[in-house]
Amino acid sequence: MLRSLPQEANALHILGAIRLRQNDPENAIKFLTRARAGDPANGEILTNLGAAHRAAGRPDQAVEVLHQAISLASENPSAYFNLANAYVDVGNNDMALQTYRQVIELVPNHISAHGTVAQILRDAGDTDGALHEFEILDTLAPDTPETLNAIAVLHAGSGRLETAEGFLRRAVSLSPDNHEFASNLANILARTFRTDEALTLYQGALDNTPNDPDLLCNVGNAVSHRGDNHEAVQKYQRALEIDADHVDAHAGLANNLLADGQFANGWKHFLRRTSVLAIASHIDRAPFASDLDGTRVTVIADQGLGDQVFFARYIPALKARGARVTFQPDPRIADMLRRAGIADEIVPAETPADGDLVVSSGDLPFLLGSEDVDPTPVPYEIPVLTEREEILRSKLTAFGPPPWVGVTWRAGTPNMRQALLKEAPVALFASALRDAPGTVIVVQRDAAEGETDRFTSTLGRPVLDLSALNEDIEDLLALSGLLDRYVGVSNTMTHLRAARQKSSDVIVPRPAEYRWMNTGAASPWFPETKIHRQMPDGTWSQAFDGLSASLKD
Repeated sequence: MLRSLPQEANALHILGAIRLRQNDPENAIKFLTRARAGDPANGEILTNLGAAHRAAGRPDQAVEVLHQAISLASENPSAYFNLANAYVDVGNNDMALQTYRQVIELVPNHISAHGTVAQILRDAGDTDGALHEFEILDTLAPDTPETLNAIAVLHAGSGRLETAEGFLRRAVSLSPDNHEFASNLANILARTFRTDEALTLYQGALDNTPNDPDLLCNVGNAVSHRGDNHEAVQKYQRALEIDADHVDAHAGLANNLLADGQFANGWKHFLRRTSVLAIASHIDRAPFASDLDGTRVTVIADQGLGDQVFFARYIPALKARGARVTFQPDPRIADMLRRAGIADEIVPAETPADGDLVVSSGDLPFLLGSEDVDPTPVPYEIPVLTEREEILRSKLTAFGPPPWVGVTWRAGTPNMRQALLKEAPVALFASALRDAPGTVIVVQRDAAEGETDRFTSTLGRPVLDLSALNEDIEDLLALSGLLDRYVGVSNTMTHLRAARQKSSDVIVPRPAEYRWMNTGAASPWFPETKIHRQMPDGTWSQAFDGLSASLKD
């Protein structure tokens, strides 16, 4: 037929479609372009031509052709689906989402469209939206291990570990040889102190891939939870032998070494923290000279507000070497640090960095050399805004009598490993405070729905909820000095209390963040603060018994 009718559009279309299925997009384009010339109003030809351009690595051209296809066949789900895929290729996820949703309007049970929407939303940080799409996938194609794993990871990232565990156990039972699923389940088991079961799963994965640095880090995290810090350090070090740039291995090693008092080596690994990776090549990271007389040093901040307040402790040691120091913190704390007089000059973070040296505040302990300066400088005082303090004093007095006791139970961000999350059970805080005299003030940032009500119910008396003060750190600073007692996990309020020369009672989950050390009833960075530690088996009774006793002092 092609010999007698070389321009016959239908035959050319068929040949082009075959070539496309055979992963030969260039020849597919040749046939489909000729078919298009013979039948320019055929939307199906244009749909396949657009798909061929995409397969050939020309997504921009694919987008153009597929728009033409849709103009000719507006009800063709294949045209929309290929267009959405092309939008993904060019990096336009907003248009991709919009177009995938048009596919779903035409074909509600389109598994691939739901799956890609779920992935885009997950990657964009829309956990609820992604979870909804993955749950639809689980309905359309039940017992797909990859979907179950994706759902589990999202639940775990939101702190719903029990729910995540259920999905992961289903995924592992359906795909017992998948080491990613087994490792994810082991992560949750380790986080919930079922370390032996977690290690069994990890070992199965390591038997298959013994040089996987991710798995080695996971094992390090697991044994760190139960307090075996020496073995944890060995696992992190082995991971770094395999991948010297492994971020999680550096993070785990830094935390364990610092919490063990091995400051010189710990701060070296702390240089690889994620908060500074993007700017690492643009700052000075060589250790300071002992004499910096006349050197202009700009210190930029790369972490959260509490960390910025904390690492500013090292600026006086830098000034003592003769440097003139400009500190660039978050604008929200610039005024208070200016009042503290911690640096020669305080300018907001958005100010262009200028100086003979530009360094990160979190690098200061390493740059100064832990053997050359006090490795744990004590807190400095931050003067409060008197008018803020008086307003809050009136509010506290109107609500209830002193002693005024502040409380928080969570800090950080939930995630699969829970590495940045510091949390203790709400009910245990309430029970410990039930017999404490005075007035309880809740200062919990982003409390979950109904959480404060449950705390109040267990406490058995009304509380003053001042959680909204987290929106203005000057208010938090004012409150921190007014509170007679403060109990909670380590957070910004802990740093502000120290800056007001006040002590706290801190509940420390396992593994301990480095500032709270692996052992001991006090921290060298917060010498007046009492530490109440979670037990190696994950239980809290000893910590909260200690808190209850402390509140009676």
